[in-house]
Amino acid sequence: MTHFNHSLLGDLFVKHSDEMLSYIRGRFPNEESADIVQEAFLRVLQYPSPETIREPKSFLFQTVANVAVDYYRRSKTRDRFSDYEADIDTLEDHQSLPLTVCETEERLQRFTGLLEQLPEIQRHAFVLFRIEGYSHKAIAEKLNISVRCSERYVQQTLRYLVSCLENSDNP
Repeated sequence: MTHFNHSLLGDLFVKHSDEMLSYIRGRFPNEESADIVQEAFLRVLQYPSPETIREPKSFLFQTVANVAVDYYRRSKTRDRFSDYEADIDTLEDHQSLPLTVCETEERLQRFTGLLEQLPEIQRHAFVLFRIEGYSHKAIAEKLNISVRCSERYVQQTLRYLVSCLENSDNP
């Protein structure tokens, strides 16, 4: 087992930082590559027992890859919710319309109540597809069902929700 301290890890990092930057740019082309490498360096320095690392260079590259994946996931989440932030800003601009906000909250409660009436697997497939953004293939794997079954659950749920919401809007 290789024994070394944090300063040796830092030296190794500096020695390979350009190589890691190229590695990240090749896999995750974006303007945050330098930030990813820097965050990986901070994580490596915070590693509690560097003496246990058998392959330091591999450890550095794996850390950089993990940080890059974290950045990618965060950016996807941020992108997904940016539209919602705009909607929230619009709501804040229209605070003079409390009735609209109340109506929206009532519809959301009604929608949630309707979802709760569905069989669990059907509800889960719908939420994964429409809210979480999963593909039907990913849903099928996650719920241990066929792709066609996932598609059918989502279609049935949509028909059910539209029917119930239309009926409640038109007394």
